[in-house]
Amino acid sequence: MKIAIIGATGATGRKVMERALELGHEVVAVVRRPEVITPAERLSTRQGDVFDAPSIAKAIAGTDVVISCIGPTSNFSPGTAMSKGILNVLAANLSPGTVMSEGIPNILAACQRAGVKRLVMQSGIGLSDGKELSTGNRWALSIHRRIFSKAIKDKAIAEHAVQRSDLDWVIVRPPGLSNAAATLNYTAGPSARTAPFRPLPFADCADSLVRAATSEPTWGRKIVNVGR
Repeated sequence: MKIAIIGATGATGRKVMERALELGHEVVAVVRRPEVITPAERLSTRQGDVFDAPSIAKAIAGTDVVISCIGPTSNFSPGTAMSKGILNVLAANLSPGTVMSEGIPNILAACQRAGVKRLVMQSGIGLSDGKELSTGNRWALSIHRRIFSKAIKDKAIAEHAVQRSDLDWVIVRPPGLSNAAATLNYTAGPSARTAPFRPLPFADCADSLVRAATSEPTWGRKIVNVGR
């Protein structure tokens, strides 16, 4: 399968790229700066910006499915201590900008223009209404939503746009993510009960996104929780 990955330079996007290649797929990395992607067999790189729908449509042309790994980023300078770890995550989610609420509608328009029918979007468990979670986790999640209300609003606009589209979409909601080694031992599925505050390795989240794109037909037009 030929998979376009938007946000391929991010922490999850890089792992999605690696996992898709490992499984034998052809990958198109859609990035603003193609020169930062290391060449590999079955990997091509195309320039595209999620704030520019025509550039995304051109970049995903000829692919079978799009995986979006876009999300808020902080303004810390790359390579600095502040740009890594929990401080970076907190900064990004407290001031998320509009990359999701503007970027996802542009990706949807690009899919329609390019004739791509399937879209997988990485979102977050913070968007859950908590019905499938334990009582304690529902309470904690409500506090989390208040603290990160701007990020929740930005992602909610994006999710609603996806759900209103005619695409064969899957929204994947992981918990917080970590740089731990892949385990491939996780829970994933529509309304799956997961622990929203137990970190999941980026690589495991990436595996679930590739599954959603290539091998889980029953996930079509559903929201999938992934976690422990």
